[in-house]
Amino acid sequence: MIRILLTMVMCLCALCGVQAQTIQNNSRWWDGSVLYTAKVVGNKVTMTGISENEGGFKFELNKVEGKQGEYLLAGTEEQAMALRAKVGWRVQYVRQDGMYFLAIRNPKGDAVWQMTLTPDDLKHHINFERQVEQEPVGELLSNWLMNTTYLGRFSKDELRLMRNEVLARHGWKFQSKDLQEYFGKQPWYKPGKDNNAIKLHVIEQLNIQLIKSEEAVPDSERGYMDMSSSTYNKDLKELVIGEGNFPGGLDDDGRGPDEVDGQEYFVVTNESEFLAALGSNRTVAIAAGVHLNLSRVLEREDLFKKRPGRRWASIATDIISKEPLVVSESETDGRQLALMNMKNLTIKGEQNASIEVDPRYSYTLYFINCENVEVHNLTMGHTEGGTCSGGVIGVRGGRMIFVKDCDLYGCGTYGVELMETSDFTLMNSNIHDCTYGIMELRSTMAVTFTRCDFFNNREYTLIEGWENMGLTFNDCRFFANWGDAPLFRLEQTFYMNNCKIYHPSENLGTIDNAEKKGCKFYENPLDNSIESREIGPK
Repeated sequence: MIRILLTMVMCLCALCGVQAQTIQNNSRWWDGSVLYTAKVVGNKVTMTGISENEGGFKFELNKVEGKQGEYLLAGTEEQAMALRAKVGWRVQYVRQDGMYFLAIRNPKGDAVWQMTLTPDDLKHHINFERQVEQEPVGELLSNWLMNTTYLGRFSKDELRLMRNEVLARHGWKFQSKDLQEYFGKQPWYKPGKDNNAIKLHVIEQLNIQLIKSEEAVPDSERGYMDMSSSTYNKDLKELVIGEGNFPGGLDDDGRGPDEVDGQEYFVVTNESEFLAALGSNRTVAIAAGVHLNLSRVLEREDLFKKRPGRRWASIATDIISKEPLVVSESETDGRQLALMNMKNLTIKGEQNASIEVDPRYSYTLYFINCENVEVHNLTMGHTEGGTCSGGVIGVRGGRMIFVKDCDLYGCGTYGVELMETSDFTLMNSNIHDCTYGIMELRSTMAVTFTRCDFFNNREYTLIEGWENMGLTFNDCRFFANWGDAPLFRLEQTFYMNNCKIYHPSENLGTIDNAEKKGCKFYENPLDNSIESREIGPK
C-alpha cells in the first residue's frame, strides 16, 4: 500500500511526559533499520537494538549537565562508527513542531544520523519502511524525516537532486547551470527573487543535512550498489528523470504504481460493486466519472443480513468481532457505511469520481478500528446539510489513516471527526461548506493536516478538540469561514507551520495554545489577496 506518514516523525507526545527533552527509561527509538530501547541510569543512557535479521546493536550516551536535551556519544569508537560518528559528538534530543527525535551532529552542527521516538514494535517499522519506499520522493522531502537506510537506496547524483529539490520547491534560484536546466523543466518550479527570504521548516533542514552527510560517505560504506548493467539501475534512472512508472519520480511527484505485490485491485462502477470489493489488503478504484450514492445500497437489508463479511446493525461498535466487516449502521435519518477492522485498504477515485450519502447525520465513510487505510482523489459529501451529528469522514480507534487529494463538503456537521485514533493525515485536500465546523477531534495522537484549505464553514467553533497530542497544521489556509465563529477551541498545545489565517483576531479562540512558525494572520475572512491553488482531486 502506498502511503506517507508525516506523523511518524511526530511520535506520541505522551511518551515524553513533562520532561519532554529527557530520554526516558524503556523509550523506543527507530533509525530506519534498528529499533533501540533506552536504559537510563542517572545521567547515562544505554541504547540496545535489534534489526530484522540480528540483534546486539548498542551505543551509549552521557547527559550534559545543565543543558536540556543535550547528550554526548560515549562508549567505544566502534559503536560510534556504526552511527557514522565519533565518541564525544553531540546528540540532541529535539522537540520541535510536534516532533520528537534524536539528531547526532558532527562538529559543524550538521545532523549525520537521526532516530525517532516511537511506541511501535519492530515488525510495524519494517512494514512501514517498505511502504514508504513506494511513496513519491518529492512529497517525502518536506513531510518525512529521512534516515540513512532509506537514503542508502540512491546514487550520489540522485541524492544531489533530492537535496536541491527541497530548495527548488521553495523557489530557490540556482547558480549551477545543470540544476537551472533540470529544475527549469519541472512544471512546479517557480524561481523567486530572493533566496534569503526562503525559510525551511525543521524536517526540510534536517533532510538536507542528512542527505548531504550521505553524499559524503563512500558507496562501499553505505551499502549502495551501482548496478549499471542491471534493470534495477534503469529504475533508479527513472526515479531521477521521471521516465516510466518507478514510484516517486522527482520531476512530477508521480504517485507511482497503484498495485503493490500481494494486493488485489478492483475497479468499480456502481454501489453494489463498491460494497463487494471492500476488504483488507486491496485497492478499490472508483472508475472515472462515476458518482456513487451509497444510500442506494445501505438501506437494503438483504444486502447485509446473512452475508459473509457484512452486518446490519443499530450500533456498529456493539459488534464483537476481529474480522474485517462492511456494516450498514443505523443513523438518525437513515443508515451509514461503517468499515470495521480493515487493514491495508486503499479507496481511490479516478478522474471526477465521487461518493455521496443522503442522510444528513451520517458519515460518508466511517472507519472503526482500521489500520493502514488510504483514501485518494475523491469528492465526498452529503446531498443535504444537517445539524447535531454526522460528518464526511469519521474515524474511531485504529491508526494510520491517510487521506489525500480529496474534497470534503456540505456535511451534517464536520468535515473530519476523529475519536481515539492516532497517525491520521489529511493532505492536499479541501474541507468546505460544513454546517457545524471544520473538524472535531477527541483523544487523538499525531494528527496532521498538510497543504489543506478550510473555507465556507460555519456555524459554531470551527476547530474543536480535547485531549489531542501532536496536532499539527502545515501550509494550511483558513478563509471565508463565518467570522463570528471561534476558529479554535483546543485544550492542548498544537502546532502551526507556514499557515495563513483569514479570521477576525477577536474570534481566534485558543490560538495562544499554538506553537506558530511562519504563520500570517489577516482580519478579513474574504481578503482580496486570497488566490486559488491546486488542491483537491486531480
